[in-house]
Amino acid sequence: MMDVARVAEALRSMGVGTVREQEPLSRHTSFRIGGPASVFVDPDHLDGVVKVLDWVRDQGLPYFIIGQGTNILVSDRGVEAVVISTVRGLRDFRVEPPVITAGSGVLLTKLCRLAEKAGLTGLEFAISIPGTLGGALVMNAGAHGGEMVEVVESVLVWDAVKGVHRIDAAEAQFQYRQSRFMKNPWIALEAVLRLKPGDPAETREKMRHNMEYRKKSQPVGEPNAGSIFKNPLPHYAGRLIEQIGAKGWREGDAMVSDLHANFIVNAGSATARDVLELMRRIRRTVYRETGIVLKPEVRWIGPGEGGAEATWENLWYAEGGGLTEP
Repeated sequence: MMDVARVAEALRSMGVGTVREQEPLSRHTSFRIGGPASVFVDPDHLDGVVKVLDWVRDQGLPYFIIGQGTNILVSDRGVEAVVISTVRGLRDFRVEPPVITAGSGVLLTKLCRLAEKAGLTGLEFAISIPGTLGGALVMNAGAHGGEMVEVVESVLVWDAVKGVHRIDAAEAQFQYRQSRFMKNPWIALEAVLRLKPGDPAETREKMRHNMEYRKKSQPVGEPNAGSIFKNPLPHYAGRLIEQIGAKGWREGDAMVSDLHANFIVNAGSATARDVLELMRRIRRTVYRETGIVLKPEVRWIGPGEGGAEATWENLWYAEGGGLTEP
C-alpha cells in the first residue's frame, strides 16, 4: 500500500506544482467518471514533469499520465498511483513553418488553429478530435481520413531506463489506434509536427467542415470518451452496433448515443461499472449476430472491476461479467 501522506508531502517539497491527495478523477475525464487518484500532481513546467517522473521511478511507485482525460475509462475504485497532469506543465509550443513543436499538454484544437494562422496544412483532420497532443500520440488518433502518423516527425520522450531522449516517428511504431507508447514505459513530452504550406482559407474551410460533421454525427454536448470500440476493418463498429439495435441501450446512467452507436454517454451519474456492463452487452450481441469480436478503443485505467488484473480481456470475464463467449 502506498503511504499517500508521505508521497504527497515529498512531492510538495519539490515545489513543482499543485499536489492533492485522493483527487476524484471524475473531475479530470471527459466521461466525468472515475474514482480517486491516491496522489494527483499538476506540475507547472516541463522540468517539473520530468522531476516528478524521475522521483516516482526511483521510489518504485506506480504512476499514470493524464491530459484532458479523453479516451479513457477510469475504475470506480480509482487508481492507487501518482497521477501526473500534463495540462499546465506541457503546454508550450513553437511555430517555425513548416514545423510546429508542441508539448503533449497542448490541445489538438489549438494546434490546428496555430497551423492555420501560420499558413500550414495537414492537421485539419484533428480539429474535431478532443484532447491533447499526448493522448493523440499514444493512440495515433485520427479522423476524416487522417492520422497523427502522417504529421509526426519526432517525439521527445521520457522513459524509465534512458530518461529524456528523442525518437523519430518510425521508432514510435504508429499503427491503427495504437503505438509503441502503449507497450513501452515511455511518456511523450513533446512532438515535432512537420506540415506543408497551404492556403489559410482552404484550411479554415476544411476545419469548419470537419467540425460541422462532428457536431451532426457525434454527441458533442454530452460527457463521453469518444469512440468506444475500434473499427474491425473493413467493417465499422458504429454500423455493427446500430445493426443490433443498440442505440438507446442503457445500463444505469450509461447509454448508447442515439446520434452515433459507437459512443456511450454519461446520461447523469454513470459509473465505470455501468459502462463496462453496457460494453459487455454490446460486444456479446455483436459477436452472436456477426461473429465479429469488437475491441475497445477507450483505454481502461485502474484495477479490474471483479478483482481481475487491469486488462480488457480479464475485465470481460471479471466476476459478475457473466460471459461465456467473447
